[in-house]
Amino acid sequence: MTSRTIALYVVMASFALLPACSLFDDSDWREGDEAAEECAKRMSGKLEFKQALMQSEGRFVPTYTFDITKMELEAMQELIVPGSDETAGSRGMAATNENSTAIEAFMASPVDEKGAFFLGHNPALYRVRGQPKPLEDVIASGCARQTAGMRLTNITLQRARSGAAETQED
Repeated sequence: MTSRTIALYVVMASFALLPACSLFDDSDWREGDEAAEECAKRMSGKLEFKQALMQSEGRFVPTYTFDITKMELEAMQELIVPGSDETAGSRGMAATNENSTAIEAFMASPVDEKGAFFLGHNPALYRVRGQPKPLEDVIASGCARQTAGMRLTNITLQRARSGAAETQED
């Protein structure tokens, strides 16, 4: 065997082992802090926003969905305010006993400014309605709400009604 042949075998073996490296990587994208700028970049690439930007006249009421699976319990408790719906997820699980169906029901249910929780094993979700704002401010406002172990995963929009409520901001 020549040194060139041995080098070729080493390179081929290296390429064969690369996919296995991810098996040993136990990092999770939801852990730690994510800068607001990184969050905004990640969220602005979503198709819904590209379509909505084309029709961005007026103000919108956002509903933010956060994955809170990796949050510390103390930090999660800080999200709970009087009137929060802490049992929305468990009611869904009791009704269906199927995680994906319960998540679909949770995501389809309306939430208010106090928020609602789906405290499943994985994912654990927190949904909360924001104040009316121009579309260009929706993503930045949602990303600003993130804390360690919390990731903005979805934003749904409704057109804001005309009136005094539109003057309020997050």
